[in-house]
Amino acid sequence: MLQVEYNLWATQHRKRPATLGDVLYAKSKAPVSEHDWATLVQSIAEGDPVALHRLYEMAHCLVFTLIMRMIANRETAEELTINVFHDIWRRASSYDPANSTVLGWIMNQARSQPNDRLHFQSRQKRSHDGDSQLLAEVTATPPVLRPTTSLQGRLALRIAEETGKSLVLPSARRWAEPEWEQVAPGIECKLLATDTERHRVSMLVRLAPGASYPGHTHADVEELHLLDGELWIDERKLFPGDYNYGAPGSGDDRVWSETGCTCVLITSTEDTLR
Repeated sequence: MLQVEYNLWATQHRKRPATLGDVLYAKSKAPVSEHDWATLVQSIAEGDPVALHRLYEMAHCLVFTLIMRMIANRETAEELTINVFHDIWRRASSYDPANSTVLGWIMNQARSQPNDRLHFQSRQKRSHDGDSQLLAEVTATPPVLRPTTSLQGRLALRIAEETGKSLVLPSARRWAEPEWEQVAPGIECKLLATDTERHRVSMLVRLAPGASYPGHTHADVEELHLLDGELWIDERKLFPGDYNYGAPGSGDDRVWSETGCTCVLITSTEDTLR
């Protein structure tokens, strides 16, 4: 039904979408450009803890949610979230914008934190529980989770102890996350950052139950981190915490969800529709 609605929606537009970007984010505006995200990383590399707090504010819920979906233990997930941003503090100078967006770089660091064995056990449990259990999880928990409010203060304390400098606590919140925008039937997006120079976007994408978006060919690397629900990419079924890598030149014939889902998507604005 949603696919029929999408086809109707496409034919009603004066110009048929040529790229996946025309479908997903052509009318959206990112609240922060990719350049601004990268500037924060550069300031962190120069030893600015205020910049780290700002980056934490912008990305910590996504990091925490991904780790929680991988290991299903709040206490451990909170500790690993601190580890992610502590590593960002120490490794900021190694960030290369040619390789990834800042959010993509952060999410991949988050993925490397949990123990592989714990992730494997969590996935096996999800597979054995079946679709009914997965659907219950989808409806029982929000798609994006929040850690305890003390987490940022613990991060600040760890950095102060490591550097021997005065404790720098987070200031009042400045990050205003965008609202969800319906961009096509059954598809909503939050555009978090755009890189017009390299034609890349970092975004949250939400599919309604039964929704899909059209086949496309990747103009550049595509990275997808599933936060909530289940997602089919052609014949592969992803569960919360799973990751999908799309190489340049490869393509997806169909991306759809039975249960509805939410994912972090880092992709090119120039992916062509099939």
